[in-house]
Amino acid sequence: MSLMATSSSSLPHVVFPSFHGPDVRSGILSHLRNVFARKGITMFNDNDIERGHTIGSKLVEAITKAEVSIVLLSKNYASSIWCLGELLEILKCKEASELIVIPIFYDVDPSDVRIQTGDFGIAFKKTCEGVTEKQKQRWIQALTRVANIAGEHSRIWDIIEKVVMIGNFPTDVTLEWEEKKEMNHTYRPIDADQKGYITAADYQKYVFTVSERMITDEEAANFIKNFDVDGDGRISYDEFVKLTR
Repeated sequence: MSLMATSSSSLPHVVFPSFHGPDVRSGILSHLRNVFARKGITMFNDNDIERGHTIGSKLVEAITKAEVSIVLLSKNYASSIWCLGELLEILKCKEASELIVIPIFYDVDPSDVRIQTGDFGIAFKKTCEGVTEKQKQRWIQALTRVANIAGEHSRIWDIIEKVVMIGNFPTDVTLEWEEKKEMNHTYRPIDADQKGYITAADYQKYVFTVSERMITDEEAANFIKNFDVDGDGRISYDEFVKLTR
């Protein structure tokens, strides 16, 4: 199986995302889409599809043709009958074909998805009002199943690495990815909270952790200045990569 898109006509998309738009569209989903695009991996875009209470034939076809489905499980995911319908279809395809399903637990605990508790459970209970017990049980089974699949906890680069390594890439792409992965292993311990950026305080904590030496505020600030291209007082991953390659 290869994730490399040879043309938009022969392979329109290889990743199908299932998500609750207001929770993730402008954040993690946008970031994933941009990075996948740079890697030649196309993600299905549902902007032209009108959402309703049931998913239509276009979405069913999109799920069927995908090689990977990323299920972004956020607090309000289960508030959408549409999302739950996608999940049923995704798991159906997982059983019937080679569809790879990667759940992402975005600001939600896997156990809340598994047994429908917390904010996730509250949203789900509201969705179940007025539906049949049979339909409710189908959704419960689907949520339990997807929560039991080994997933990620909103860590962007872990997710991207998992998807990228599924495919068979040319040597130059593989080498580029290995280089970025090595940089990521350097960057992530400093960004211990996985915020997506490093501050002077983060660097001070990192140095103390690895050497038991507390550096001064000035030393930490100078480290940040060396990488801080846009002058916002912190180091993004992209800034780190550009200046360490």
